[in-house]
Amino acid sequence: MSVKYDLSAVEILKKLGYEKKTGRKALDQMMQEKGICLPKVYQEFMESAMNCPMLETSDLWVGEMVPFVMQPCFLYERIQEIIEDLKKVRGANPEKYGDSRYSVFYRLPKEQWSSKTCDYLEIGSDYGAGIVTFGIRREDLEKEDPPVYMNHEADPVTRWTMPYERLSDFLLEVVVTALACIDYSTAQEALEADGWIWFDYDEYVMNTEEEDEEILSEEEWQEQMLCQSGIDLKQVRKLNSVGGQELFFCCNEESGRFYLGVADEEDLKWIMITREDPAGHSTE
Repeated sequence: MSVKYDLSAVEILKKLGYEKKTGRKALDQMMQEKGICLPKVYQEFMESAMNCPMLETSDLWVGEMVPFVMQPCFLYERIQEIIEDLKKVRGANPEKYGDSRYSVFYRLPKEQWSSKTCDYLEIGSDYGAGIVTFGIRREDLEKEDPPVYMNHEADPVTRWTMPYERLSDFLLEVVVTALACIDYSTAQEALEADGWIWFDYDEYVMNTEEEDEEILSEEEWQEQMLCQSGIDLKQVRKLNSVGGQELFFCCNEESGRFYLGVADEEDLKWIMITREDPAGHSTE
């Protein structure tokens, strides 16, 4: 069996049917308006991911999301908007802004902000709580696959750390986390509307063990399922989700089936995403 273990985020979207380049116009418009060049990896991914329904509750801003439209913006632009809004409420005296995490910027002209932090193109945030923001340094935008930085609201706005050395790693984690439906079933609902089936390992056990005289243990059933699917766990790439789970993902290119594993502490859950029912009949 031909199993592919090194799928990129954009390859996954295309194999799931999101291959129309609907985001090209919006990307070109953003680059023109902001006078920037976006990373090649970001452009190729967002061409398919823009307004993608399975990513509406993801950590990446893709435009149409639940319940707001979320699009990339620069940190300096956002700070400027915050300062202007606060001036309307508190007046022009910077002494009144001491309790704000942005107070350091009130006392400096904009051309000196770089002495406190570089500018970032903010491209996402943790969807559930919104306390973490992900961004790419402005000076890295012309790189093909730049690092992704993160700022936590508990830290100064000037402190950004680098959790991802490559943008492609961040995008892959976003897509696989969405498919794992760890906190939201958005991806499952969107794909099922397009004819895909979510087939949990527990359902696999219920549908197959009745046909066998011998009742196997959960570990034995899991080993049998993986063997039948042609999956070699030693080759599966492991991803760490924001929620702490370990994720596995691969695709059988002959059958078109996707296999997703979610490991949480000692539990391992396997999911098959396919266009065929358990008996192997196409749903199309």
